[in-house]
Amino acid sequence: MAIAPMSELERFLIMFDRMFDFVETYIHKTPDDKYEWIPIDGPGVSFGDRLENVTIKGLYVHLTTSEDGFTRSLINVEDGGEIPLPINKQLTNDVYDGDFVAMGREIHENCMEMLKGLTPEQLTKTVWFQGGEYSAMGFLWAMYAHYAYHLGNIDTYMRQGDMNPTAFFNFPKSEMA
Repeated sequence: MAIAPMSELERFLIMFDRMFDFVETYIHKTPDDKYEWIPIDGPGVSFGDRLENVTIKGLYVHLTTSEDGFTRSLINVEDGGEIPLPINKQLTNDVYDGDFVAMGREIHENCMEMLKGLTPEQLTKTVWFQGGEYSAMGFLWAMYAHYAYHLGNIDTYMRQGDMNPTAFFNFPKSEMA
């Protein structure tokens, strides 16, 4: 299979959209009564110090609202600037209390449109996050890694809850990057 040459941003957009689809596939496979299920409750259950609601629903809301905050910050930050933590309590509460799956999809699609407009100059600027230095393009890959990390958390919850998660390499055929 021949893959047409593409820019790193084009490759990222394909891979990031696919990662979102993977996460959404897991969400759709989760029974309604398991969205807020916690397999083990205790002080050791933590997937980061900013995530208060460690459930499948909470992880999905965290991912999509963080994507919104990271995307907006990355677009607007000056070269050499700091990307703030993507905390938007109002958006988080709205998504959590609403049709969180549909709202998460809408947030992702809006972010994808914004990301498609990034210029080569924007992608090469230097940004800082949590003491780490990134190119803007490198930070996009960190966003991808954030999704992958929490997909693993969701997968673990599904396995502990006997919810039969999707085998990672058995997703529907998608565009190659």
